[in-house]
Order: sequence, then C-alpha cells, then structure tokens
Amino acid sequence: MEINEKLFWAKVEKTDTCWNWTALTEGGYGVFGVRVGGKPVPRRAHRISYALAHGPIPEGLMVDHICHNEGCVNPDHLRLATNKENQEHRLKASANSKSGVLGVSWHKNTKKWRAVLHHSGRYIHIGYFHTVPEAEAAVKAKRIELFTRNDHDRKAS
Repeated sequence: MEINEKLFWAKVEKTDTCWNWTALTEGGYGVFGVRVGGKPVPRRAHRISYALAHGPIPEGLMVDHICHNEGCVNPDHLRLATNKENQEHRLKASANSKSGVLGVSWHKNTKKWRAVLHHSGRYIHIGYFHTVPEAEAAVKAKRIELFTRNDHDRKAS
C-alpha cells in the first residue's frame, strides 16, 4: 500500500486531544486514497493513521476509537479490536431508540423497559424494569461483568 503521507497529514487538524480528519464522509469517518498494486483505492483515514504509527493491521481486526470520535486519526486514540470488542465499546443507543440508552428498549407486551445485551453471538436478557434508569443500571452492571472493552461504563462506576 502506497500512501502520500504529506498529503495525508495535510488533511488533519490537530487539537490538544483529537486529531480531526477534515474531509469526513456522511458516516463521520474520513476516507483517503492510497495505491494498492498501482491502483487507487479508498481507505478509512483512521486505519491509515494506525498503520503509519504502529504497522500493518492484522487480518480480521478493526481499529477502535478510544475517544469515540470517528473523525479522529490521533494514533494514541486508536487501538486494535475484534469486531466483538469494537461493539462492546459502543457508547450510545441506535438513533431510533425510544429509551436513548444502549441496551434498553420498550417491551410492549409487558409494558416495561427491557434490558438486554448481545455477547458472544447471543442475546442475554437481563430483565424488565418499570423505569429507564433501573433498566440502564442493570444493563450497565452486566456489561461491566461481561465486556472487556466498555471503558466508559468502568469509568462511570
């Protein structure tokens, strides 16, 4: 893979913490063109930054943003992760979430808030709760118990 490093770093705005990619896509990630076998190929900017600083990314691994800023290319804010670890490090619920809390959804049959998480290929039902804060506390405790990469839950404890 050939990378024009001068052009790459010219698209970065450094702050005291994050190094923000200035050409973000709609999904919030940066994309930069590299050459592979002489042909231009788009690659995610954070993956390029990681590779420049730490070497090649092993097959099957992702680059996780420790800072939760998808536009950040600061190599100190990036780490290798499996897909499972990357998902464990998610910070927020889906955009269509009624609770606004990761792992908490409304269960219309019981008319209660359901706490559930996905771990090792299966869903783990934690329970039904009268309030969102009760369900949130339960799902957070279970994430701390089972997940290896949920830094935000551990810091908030």
